[in-house]
Amino acid sequence: EWESNDEIGELVKEYNRTLNELVKNAELLARSERESAWREMAKQVAHEIKNPLTPMKLHIQMLERSYKDGAEDLGDRIERTTKALVEQIDTLSNIATEFSSFAKMPKAEIEEVELRKLLQSCTDLHQESEGTELLFNDQIGSPVLIHADGKQMLRVLNNLIKNAFQAIPENQEGRIEIKLERKDSQVLVSVKDNGTGIPKDVQESIFVPNFTTKSSGMGLGLAMVKNIIEGMGGEIWFETKLDVGSTFFIRLDEA
Repeated sequence: EWESNDEIGELVKEYNRTLNELVKNAELLARSERESAWREMAKQVAHEIKNPLTPMKLHIQMLERSYKDGAEDLGDRIERTTKALVEQIDTLSNIATEFSSFAKMPKAEIEEVELRKLLQSCTDLHQESEGTELLFNDQIGSPVLIHADGKQMLRVLNNLIKNAFQAIPENQEGRIEIKLERKDSQVLVSVKDNGTGIPKDVQESIFVPNFTTKSSGMGLGLAMVKNIIEGMGGEIWFETKLDVGSTFFIRLDEA
């Protein structure tokens, strides 16, 4: 405060005006950051909700076709499909509930998860996709327990399998192999496709949020996958070769 209308008074007046503008700009910036965070959160929720819907629809359509054709193993197909769908519905319900109640992605609930069983269930869900052979290569052959959030781990696998399908050109017969093995006293999961591969100039950005090599989509899937795996104390990386395919690896500690 300065009462005299002299040079110091003008300086104080200008200082106060600048200070008020700074306060106003800080408030606008904080509001913009909050709105941006909400938009990113909404994109990720939408991305996670969309992921299981296509294979769920395919599975139901295949089940309906089996019923109309009078398949002999209809009972087994119903049981397998129902189990896979219930798991995916629980995942969707958990995302929606957490988002509406706390306005953020679900916090990890770490527990003992049987990884081999989870991989088999995820493979069964995506099994009926036409034009692509999906294989589960179990190199262990016995239950594998890890400390993880089962629902988040299911989302990780859904993302990797979906990306593998999308990497395969429409005019090409696809082959995706999900492999489970032990390496150096740790568990190694790999998802391998025979797609187009990842160009060298974009490989460093593949886990960056909002980056995508597809013509549509938000590009949040692999960023989310990386965050989940690292949050479990694990590691994720990939190997790729143009026109040959890509393999994504996940390394985790056993419980």
